[in-house]
Amino acid sequence: MFSKRPSIWHSIVGIGFAVAGISKLVAVAPQEKLFHSWGWRRQDMQTIGASELLGAALFMTGSTQRLGAALLSASSLCILTTELRHNDNNLVTPRLAMMMAALSGFWRR
Repeated sequence: MFSKRPSIWHSIVGIGFAVAGISKLVAVAPQEKLFHSWGWRRQDMQTIGASELLGAALFMTGSTQRLGAALLSASSLCILTTELRHNDNNLVTPRLAMMMAALSGFWRR
C-alpha cells in the first residue's frame, strides 16, 4: 500500500522552501535589497515568498506533493532566470540545487 506520508527528504526540502518564503514575505533586509537590485517591487518579492510558502505546504503533504513540486519548481525557475539575467552567478548554483530538490517531489519512493 502506498503511504501518503512525505519522506524525510521531502520534509527537509519543504522546510527549506518555507523558511525562504517567509523571509520574502516579511521582507528581510537582504532579500529586499536583492529584489530591489533586480528592479522588482516589494509586492513581487512577497508574491514569490507566498508561492514558496504555499508550495512548501503542498510539497510536504503526500496527496498534494506533485502540485507543490510544480509550484516550487516554477517559482525557482523564475528566480533562476532572473539571477542569470542579472549575472548573479554566486546565487545560481544554490537556486539550481533548490530547483532540483523541488523537482524531486515528482518522484515518490
